[in-house]
Parts: sequence; C-alpha cells; structure tokens
Amino acid sequence: MKINKLILLSLLAGTALARAEVTETVNYVKYPVRHEAGTSLLKALDAASIHPEGDKKHHGHTSWDIQWRYTYDKTSDLRTCKVKSIIVTLKATITLPELSSKDDKVIAQFNNYLPALKKHELGHLQIAQEAAKKIDQGLLAQAALPSCDILKTVLNAQGMALTEEAKTQSVQYDAQTRYGKTQGAYLSD
Repeated sequence: MKINKLILLSLLAGTALARAEVTETVNYVKYPVRHEAGTSLLKALDAASIHPEGDKKHHGHTSWDIQWRYTYDKTSDLRTCKVKSIIVTLKATITLPELSSKDDKVIAQFNNYLPALKKHELGHLQIAQEAAKKIDQGLLAQAALPSCDILKTVLNAQGMALTEEAKTQSVQYDAQTRYGKTQGAYLSD
C-alpha cells in the first residue's frame, strides 16, 4: 500500500510541475447590408456577402487560428526531455451581417434569421475551442522523449494534426447542417 501511495504522489508531483493554459480571443465583425425597397432580404444579403465561395454566398463566417508555445527541459537524469509548460492561443473572428432597412417585414425576417446564423457560426467556434483544448491536453500529456529535438518535432506534429482534424470537422459540420439551414439559418426569395 505504501508503494502505491508513493507512485501516486510521484505522478501527481510530475503533473503539478507542468503547466498548461489556453487563452482565447473572439472578435465579432459586422458587415453592412443595405436593403432596398422591392428586393428580398436574401438578395440584399447575397449582394453584401463578403465571403463568397464559388457561386455560393455565405452570410456569416468564422475564421480561427490556433497556436501553441511550449517550454521543455531535460529530466533530472539528463536522459530524456519533457514538457515543462504549454500555452495554447485561439484567436477567432466571427463575421455577421448588420442590416439597414426601412421595411418592417424585412427587419423582422432578419431578426429571426440572425440568431440562427450566429448559432451556426458559434458551432464553428466550438470546434476550434475543442481543438485548442485537445492540443493543450495532448501536448501537456506527452511523455518524455530521448531528446529535446525529437520532443519538439512530436509536439508540433501533434498540434498540426489536431488543427487539421478540426478543419475537417468544420467542413463536415457545414455539410451536416447544410451551412446552417438545418439550424434555421435559411432564407428563400
């Protein structure tokens, strides 16, 4: 029993020495949409869309970037290199429309549409947040390796793989939600 306690204490001491931290910055950007009498809200949004993708217009957009920094040190026996601290930074920008219209019906339609569009974009943000957390936890949990050069290579490869996985999830999310249509972010003429 005494040996188990010593092992547990040594494991806890080892993890207590390593630090991890995720910092997050989310900016909201609005782009102007002018609605003219006689046109639909959809046409006004399509005309103002700042993120066209081929012939497809997107009324909202979420971009994000995850970066990681780490410190490492040789272990006490100088035979291996281990992670000392991890700082993961997530910077995201959510771009949404801001309507200018004198038509009360169009304003009401927009006020129903915008929360669904925002919900969809927040789904993209959530994917990025989960990726940042996975990177933070994964890099911190990395076992000591024979050299610091190998450790750096492994840490960066893990971070890049998790970032690419999140980008793939974001594309799948758009396909599953039909770019927010299944979440209510849908307009027709």
